[in-house]
Amino acid sequence: MLKFASPLSIGLGTLLGVLTAVGASAAEPLRVGVPVIFSGPGAFVGAAQKRSLEMQAEQLNAKGGISGRKVELIFYDTEGKPDVAVRMFNRLIKNDRVSVILGPSASWEAMPVKPIVEASNTPTIMLASTAAIVDPVSKCVFKTPPDDRIVVARLYQHLKAAGQTKLALVSSQDAFGDGGRKEILAQAKAAGVEIVFDEKYTMEDADLSPLLNKIKRSNAQAVLNWSSSRAPVIMTTNYRQVGLELPLYHSHAVLSPAFLKATGANAEGVMVAGPKLDAGDALDDKDPQKAAIKAFRSEFKAKYNEEPNQFGAAAYDAMNILNAAMAKAGGDEAKLCATLEATRGHVGVYGVFNYSATDHAGLGTDALVMYKVDKGAWQLQK
Repeated sequence: MLKFASPLSIGLGTLLGVLTAVGASAAEPLRVGVPVIFSGPGAFVGAAQKRSLEMQAEQLNAKGGISGRKVELIFYDTEGKPDVAVRMFNRLIKNDRVSVILGPSASWEAMPVKPIVEASNTPTIMLASTAAIVDPVSKCVFKTPPDDRIVVARLYQHLKAAGQTKLALVSSQDAFGDGGRKEILAQAKAAGVEIVFDEKYTMEDADLSPLLNKIKRSNAQAVLNWSSSRAPVIMTTNYRQVGLELPLYHSHAVLSPAFLKATGANAEGVMVAGPKLDAGDALDDKDPQKAAIKAFRSEFKAKYNEEPNQFGAAAYDAMNILNAAMAKAGGDEAKLCATLEATRGHVGVYGVFNYSATDHAGLGTDALVMYKVDKGAWQLQK
């Protein structure tokens, strides 16, 4: 509330000008930068994130926005390229002067932009998954997707129970592939799993048959591929072509209708440890995530007449966490990094988020389940 020394000490015109300025300031939108992938092989990822955020912004703005400020989304295409992502982050921070950033989409984009966020202290919730994003912890950098650390831990629980202790590992040469491989190797001994084959390939490789034929000559009991974008599709197709009959596991990046559509019958039997979104109504009614997943799916289906995917869920959770943190900060952007870090018990699509001073990922293995492709659909494994 403004206080004046005397109503007569300020002319009417000046008073109206002050009130107009105050009103304009109060109505200033909350500018949210969204640098995600809109072109290239990973375009479907950014498209899903954009649609989720546009849906939420529309809902929030109809209710007055976030902390009384309308949400203004500023989208940029990172093209799935680290150098472009760096340019887009700099533009959002220096030119657009956004209050917060939700993005980027991919782990290989996330690592080069992390120093930019750290230098500017711009509150950022990344939509990429690798654990390196939040390890070490940075004051204003958070993320929503489950990372390779907990996905690998959940996968090893399954492998041990299935008696598959000799594993052939293949991974892509990028931040996502490297992050997953690091965790797979680091956790193997404690999980009682022996890595009997370990080779990398590039995201540009169009035929992985030679690599897969090497695995046929190993003593592996199962194969794990850790990659994203189009690489898992090539891997799965070549896997069937060379006649490999070992159980095939993929990283959580394949959990989408796009992978099933691209691989068709070749995907039958593929297994994944991943988020619960695709489990849907099969979840136990006592699972706290079930209601959040149902709400997301219902809202998205009503808006776009199609089912959402896990990439849209990353954005959906990020926006909801941002909304709650801004409310806790009383709309004070200067407090946003601290209130994001203080997020506890936030039930999202991806899990129950508990950020802390030492954990800006916030999820545990209880947020994940095992899936198997059966009759062209992801089926929950009990």
